[in-house]
Amino acid sequence: MKISWDYRVIEHDGVFTVHEVHYNERGDIISFSEDPMGPSGETMEELKEDMEYFLQALNRPVLRKEEIEFAAMDDEEEGDAS
Repeated sequence: MKISWDYRVIEHDGVFTVHEVHYNERGDIISFSEDPMGPSGETMEELKEDMEYFLQALNRPVLRKEEIEFAAMDDEEEGDAS
């Protein structure tokens, strides 16, 4: 199972924050960070790279917290025991 993630802007109660969002193999949202994220790095170069990822989040559609529907972590159908 391959899980990917990126930063996304999430709007909740009129406030826009950046969160880490996790996706299953199909690209469906399976979770996001409870608290907003802030850029960080152990070096200035790492901080710069993290800031670039945050800027990319501004170019993606805004997610509305109350409208997010979570998918299963894997590709198995619900109830599929194989």
